[in-house]
Amino acid sequence: MFVIKGSLELYKDPLLDSEKGVGHFFTTRYGGVSGASGELFNVSFGKEKPGESGKVAENIAIAAAAEGIPFERFTAVKQVHGDKIIKVTEEIAGARFGKPELVIEADAMITDIPDTPLLTTHGDCIPVYIYARDRAVAMVHSGWRGTALNISGKTIEALLREYGAEPRELLCAVGPGICGKCFEIDRPVFDILWNEFPYEELFSYDSVKNKYRADLTGMVLRSLVDAGVKPENVSRHAPCTCCEENSGRFFSHRREQGKNEGLMGAAIWLKK
Repeated sequence: MFVIKGSLELYKDPLLDSEKGVGHFFTTRYGGVSGASGELFNVSFGKEKPGESGKVAENIAIAAAAEGIPFERFTAVKQVHGDKIIKVTEEIAGARFGKPELVIEADAMITDIPDTPLLTTHGDCIPVYIYARDRAVAMVHSGWRGTALNISGKTIEALLREYGAEPRELLCAVGPGICGKCFEIDRPVFDILWNEFPYEELFSYDSVKNKYRADLTGMVLRSLVDAGVKPENVSRHAPCTCCEENSGRFFSHRREQGKNEGLMGAAIWLKK
């Protein structure tokens, strides 16, 4: 569902939004200060153009104010499409924002510290929100490489190892990302994904284009359930970032052929 907070339109997952102990959001295209128009909400440092330095921080400050969370507590990593998971301690909290000099490569974060939003960036890759009630949260960036590496399942293992969070007790939400109709892949990528997810319902083949299509959201769902999460505790009803009908709402690396002026942000945090 979409909600308006000040200048922002944010996507909120209904399952997580019904929980009092956790906050979360997924940003949309407008409501910020980036781009030639000065209206785009870009959260990617890599998408900042010359002369736009500091605009990502300004945008996150807008989101922080809208959600009532201190800007300096937002924590992000430099994403590398791998399976590295970072435990966010007080030494790391605020990386890239309150501590702009702190740049850590990873694609998932976990923490048990309240009011410390974990922020990942997305242009079509799947955001995975994980909540262990009153115990911990995790935020996962799951592109096709991370999905093939089972980053969601490994994050659940890290939550159990670090905080004693049992998989069967977790609530998970799969946020906006590219859908199975839009995600076209060549045979080498198909082979990698099929090796990890050999389920026909997750793939299709276009004989005219000689392209495969893959349902990353469906793969993430299988990863979560295989890791011990109850299927009824996983929400997966978010819209596609790539579908043309959503072009006015989301950036899309695939739809805009890499010329997208920004990326969206996914964040989750424990409330005090």
